[in-house]
Amino acid sequence: MSTPQDTPGHGRDDSRPDGQGWNPPGPDGNQHPYGQRNDGGQYGSPQGPTSGYAYPSSAPEVGTRDKGPAPKEVMRAYYLILAAGILSLVASLVSAFSAPSSDMAMAGVGIGITLVFAVIVSAIYVVLAVFIRKGHNWARITATVFAALSVLGVLGTLLLLPLASQAAETSGQQLPPVSGLGTALDVVVMLLGVAGVVMTYLKPARPYFAAQKLGY
Repeated sequence: MSTPQDTPGHGRDDSRPDGQGWNPPGPDGNQHPYGQRNDGGQYGSPQGPTSGYAYPSSAPEVGTRDKGPAPKEVMRAYYLILAAGILSLVASLVSAFSAPSSDMAMAGVGIGITLVFAVIVSAIYVVLAVFIRKGHNWARITATVFAALSVLGVLGTLLLLPLASQAAETSGQQLPPVSGLGTALDVVVMLLGVAGVVMTYLKPARPYFAAQKLGY
């Protein structure tokens, strides 16, 4: 008498095209498709673990589009702000060297500090002008704040200086004379900076500072 184990073809699925036989149960007691295990210990496809091939994503790629040539208003703003930076340095030097002082050592220290401060301010003007020409909106915003501070500084000087002189005369003191050329240059610097900033907000220049994204 033959046992089930001796019966030919018992437990085999001869209808499978690959000719594989009975699938042994897995650790959980259930039979799994194909009877194959991948590297993670799970029963899966006979092809083994999936490859590391990265399928292309359907998400759109975002890139920065070339802004193209700067509008004439932006170029005018560039030259105006650049000129304001150069004149700012000149105005600071004129004011420093024209200030009277009886102590030469203290005068030298004052001129040195003024020179360092003037170079920093002039460099800020130049950097803002360069990035405005490239169409960076942060440079336009910074230049706007800078121009507003310049206006407040010049107006404060022009309005408060007479009051300070009058108060000093009342108390019997005398303020050191202020360089008229330095004050005039400060006013010109303010006007150049404000004009340059206004140019960046004109209608032909506004789109040049807008963020331009290109989706694929």
